[in-house]
Amino acid sequence: MTAPTGLPRFRGANVPPPPVGRRGLPVAGDIALAVGLLLLDVIGAVVAFLLGIGVSGDWRPFDPGADNSDVTFTSNWLYLGIAGGIVLLTAALLYLLRAVVSASVQVLVGVVVLVIALSGAQVDERREDRGHASGSAPAARR
Repeated sequence: MTAPTGLPRFRGANVPPPPVGRRGLPVAGDIALAVGLLLLDVIGAVVAFLLGIGVSGDWRPFDPGADNSDVTFTSNWLYLGIAGGIVLLTAALLYLLRAVVSASVQVLVGVVVLVIALSGAQVDERREDRGHASGSAPAARR
């Protein structure tokens, strides 16, 4: 039996070591995955923010009265925080797939979304505290 021609022949010290562990995602594929997931993260965060506003009932995009009055923009920041948590969970899954660039981008985006959600909730809380404090204060004299 003859060996096929054109294939390398490994004998003795010329034998390469066997592959160890799993290989990572190619860099170009990892960057493409990171960009695609970044787009999905932005869309998901905007949808979560609008869903939170819609659930709290403070914002109606099509007001039938349309009296040009001020719109109170108090949203439910919990939905945005949940979206940030989901982004961080996907980062852990990407790390298991050895997509290091995508996992790093997901961690960065997840932390930014969580910081925005926490700061927005604190701003709303301070605004509510000021509203309660001004409502209980005695009327100003003219």
